[in-house]
Amino acid sequence: MGMFDQFKAAQNMMKNMDPDQLKELMAQAKESQAMLNKEIKKVVEEEIERRGLISREEVLRLITESR
Repeated sequence: MGMFDQFKAAQNMMKNMDPDQLKELMAQAKESQAMLNKEIKKVVEEEIERRGLISREEVLRLITESR
């Protein structure tokens, strides 16, 4: 199922929901997004360390210190 089909299916599903159900669904989606962001950040930090790379924060710190 393509992304457009998924959006269409979600739209049809939400059409029949009451406002409280929609609020609950949005709260769950925000919680899932926060968990996903946390996982992505963790993986990125692990890769930076594993590969011996420099992080954005370190670059910004070095730039500000050099001024």
